[in-house]
Amino acid sequence: MKKKILTVALFCNVFFLFAQVINNPNDGIYKDIDRWAVQGYISMALPHIRPYPAQLVDTILKEVIAKGNPSAQQKASSYLSAIAPGSRPVHVGIHGTLTGKDTDATVFGAPTFDGVLRIEPWLSAVYDLQIYGSLREPGDELIVPGTYSPYSDFVLDWANVGPILILQDWNSTIAIGNEQIYVQSGLNRTSFGPFYNSSIVVGPQAGRAGHFSLEYRKDWWNFGILFMAITGTNDFGKGQFPDKYLMLHTFDFKPLSNFEFGFFESVVWGGRLEPLYFIPFDQLFAAQSMAGFLDNSFFGVHFRWLPQAGLQILSQVYVDDLNFNDLARFHFNTKYKLAAQAGINYLPIQSSLPDLRFEYTAVMPYMYTHEAEDSTYRYTSEKPNYFNYTHRGENLGTDLEPNSDRLKLSLSKALLPELDLTLTGYFTRHGNASEGIAAMNSTYHDGSVLDDGRTDDGTATFHYETRFLTQSVIDYRLAGGLSLSWSFPTSFGVLGAQADYVLEYGWNRNLVKDDNGLTNFWGLSLSWRW
Repeated sequence: MKKKILTVALFCNVFFLFAQVINNPNDGIYKDIDRWAVQGYISMALPHIRPYPAQLVDTILKEVIAKGNPSAQQKASSYLSAIAPGSRPVHVGIHGTLTGKDTDATVFGAPTFDGVLRIEPWLSAVYDLQIYGSLREPGDELIVPGTYSPYSDFVLDWANVGPILILQDWNSTIAIGNEQIYVQSGLNRTSFGPFYNSSIVVGPQAGRAGHFSLEYRKDWWNFGILFMAITGTNDFGKGQFPDKYLMLHTFDFKPLSNFEFGFFESVVWGGRLEPLYFIPFDQLFAAQSMAGFLDNSFFGVHFRWLPQAGLQILSQVYVDDLNFNDLARFHFNTKYKLAAQAGINYLPIQSSLPDLRFEYTAVMPYMYTHEAEDSTYRYTSEKPNYFNYTHRGENLGTDLEPNSDRLKLSLSKALLPELDLTLTGYFTRHGNASEGIAAMNSTYHDGSVLDDGRTDDGTATFHYETRFLTQSVIDYRLAGGLSLSWSFPTSFGVLGAQADYVLEYGWNRNLVKDDNGLTNFWGLSLSWRW
């Protein structure tokens, strides 16, 4: 039976070439891997550091082929044949997107070149080159909420053809090892945590960066190290400064077949390469104290629980700082500088019901923020801030600002083998935690990830309280959306199309009191890949 499925998959793969950019955590294969894990077809504890190397993806897909239902087996076999040793190393394609916000519209698109190289059994590489043409500069783009945006990868240069900006997006990763122990190095997007498509630690929406990781996997525990070379900016999110880094260590355990948990630490710093943070099994907070406490350290916990096949409960908490002295005295109205996620996934195996994913995310005031090392240059354009949790001026973790929360629900169903429908809804709240605080200049104390929460003389306003959404003006957004994605295999590659629409109503939009109204976001994408 398995040989028949593999034969059919190999035949189909000539016509239906899955997008195999496995070094991008936004690639569709990670959605499928997550789905198969929830449905019980994957027994291993999936590493929290993504992307995965081809050596590990091989092992995951083979287990799905052995345990999955026929549709999962066929899709996993197609994936496996596309990245197997001896598979075609070069794929070409082109895609374009027309997108708009109400009556404003723009287009962008790119020819693509990508492939997976199986050089040796212990050595693989992945590359992806997209040369975009865009009518908008990065920062001025239009993107439908919840859809993939390439703009966080772009660095604006002087290349253009008339009004069309030429923006290259090169990603590549090399991996050495096998499915149990491997190291990766690359320039690519990264994500971390139990949620495959979002994270409060390192989010898949964050732009590409230098990625160096190690994973050591055993039957019931994993150890991982992630080192990222990221780009600093000044306190206004401007400029580009090298020598900014993130180091993360994670310890993950799977004591039961349906339950796993983990503890992790991280630190953000810059201006020097700190050997203390490269010690395996080190406690990063202790190492930070030896380096003088200037750096920005975090710790966190996460878990995934599978009460039954098709039903998953998962959560993650990421902590910058707590007021331990207050908590030890049972004084709970104090500082909570943290972010948290919780979710429920119901992905039925054999049912006419749709896949359901529910997620709640909360980000406390001033989470991810940090003052610059030298107060002399605080909120000036002259020096970088190496310690806030940003990469190129954007949050490296979640796409939410501090002092925000979001409820998100999605329902998805395959209407036909080539046609998928997804319905989404979200409700968000955001406030400026610096609102109404004396001696805080409103020019830069705007409640964003760049607002360090300190008065003009440097006094912290968050040590003894957490002003979570207590402000007089709160930005509320309520939205519903629809997405249709279609693929059509042919003898000369795969044609694809996707249509997205989101209708959003906002109150006090962008924290402007009584600025209420509807916004229509829409997009249409076409693609071909061979």
